[in-house]
Amino acid sequence: MITATARSASEVTEEQAKTSVYGFLADVLSSHPTPDSMSGLGQMSEVLGVAYVSDSALATLDREYMDLFVVPNPRYVAPYESVYRDRWMLPALPSDGATPDTKSQMIKGLLMGDSTLKVQQCFVEAGVVPSDDLPDHIANELRLMAYLSARLSEVSLEDGKALAEIRAKLREEHILQWISQLRARVLESAHLGYYAAALEIAELVLNDDL
Repeated sequence: MITATARSASEVTEEQAKTSVYGFLADVLSSHPTPDSMSGLGQMSEVLGVAYVSDSALATLDREYMDLFVVPNPRYVAPYESVYRDRWMLPALPSDGATPDTKSQMIKGLLMGDSTLKVQQCFVEAGVVPSDDLPDHIANELRLMAYLSARLSEVSLEDGKALAEIRAKLREEHILQWISQLRARVLESAHLGYYAAALEIAELVLNDDL
């Protein structure tokens, strides 16, 4: 017997599709490219009308991944929410004539800020922990979206309320607050369009999920 709070087949299918998309994009943004990931991103780009030229050699794209997200170098782009959103107040060195207002300075671009802790709390509320790297890495935030979508495909509307609230908070208070900044940085540093396309697709899907 189907209850009033049961999910329809179409709703379950939609949640399963979100699980696949978020999981795929998380893998693209946190692991070495493969022929399958290149093909999959090309297909998604075509369907969604995202500009992406997919004829790069795998070795060239692998070097792009390393330069953008792994190896410290002038092209490195930090894929962590805290770097883009958090501010740190650091005390300045005392100097002659300094007033209280000039004894400290605001800086940004550091890891493990308030955003990291708040995203960590989303993981705790969902009952999971990120398997690798900091919780506010873009891939871990997308993986949590995938996990929550998978769980929502398995439970009734009533039982899924808390999960849906966590997902909405993660999406609206976190990922959508900084993914466009991350994409802009990638566009500045990248030689190829692969990772910018992945981020644009992620942003489109997140906005559609609203």
